[in-house]
Amino acid sequence: MRKAISGTALTGALLASTVSVHADMSVSANVALASDYVFRYVSQTMEEPAIQGGFDLDTGTGVYLGTWASNVDFGDDANIEIDVYGGYATEFDNGFGIDVGVINYEYFDNNANDNLVEVYGGVGYKWLSATAYFGVNNSLKDNGDTDKYVWLEAGVEYPVGPVTLAATAGTLNSDIADSDYSGWSIGASTEAAGLTFDLTYYDTNSDGERLFGSNSDGRAVFSISKEM
Repeated sequence: MRKAISGTALTGALLASTVSVHADMSVSANVALASDYVFRYVSQTMEEPAIQGGFDLDTGTGVYLGTWASNVDFGDDANIEIDVYGGYATEFDNGFGIDVGVINYEYFDNNANDNLVEVYGGVGYKWLSATAYFGVNNSLKDNGDTDKYVWLEAGVEYPVGPVTLAATAGTLNSDIADSDYSGWSIGASTEAAGLTFDLTYYDTNSDGERLFGSNSDGRAVFSISKEM
């Protein structure tokens, strides 16, 4: 996955805290445990567990900043991913919301750091959402060239009693020949004893299997989270 868009998908926070900074401004922290780190339907840890965590700053004006980290395993020297992001999100009176921003994915190994930069824009209405991620810089490729691409993803979340059902579908459109693929997920989450438990199934089409091998096989991922 690292050669064709790696990144982050926060699978839950086991420990979280929020500290008031100024007026409506707040800082939150989180730690996550998951049975696998799946990003865009492909394992980033070669199907092994992940420990993840981050910090977020909410300015109270719609502007937000954050950082997030996870262990990774792409079969090379990289073993840590650290992301830094910022953007603006708001919801209007009619129920529509928007979210725009930029995110930098940094991968650390023993010799040098590689990175990937995306800008994104999304819209949401009630239980529905759709987001486009545009790749603007990619040093992950072996030849150092920039891979321009668009990742499009749509999702739905719907509460049914104490359970929230969720599903997503996404597809990659790249300027690199034979690099496109698609995937989907379906899952459910619930809260108990102050924790959120999530179980989600991920899979890709045959192009994903061709590109990423067993890392794109269908899999169920379990995570535990808590947010305050």
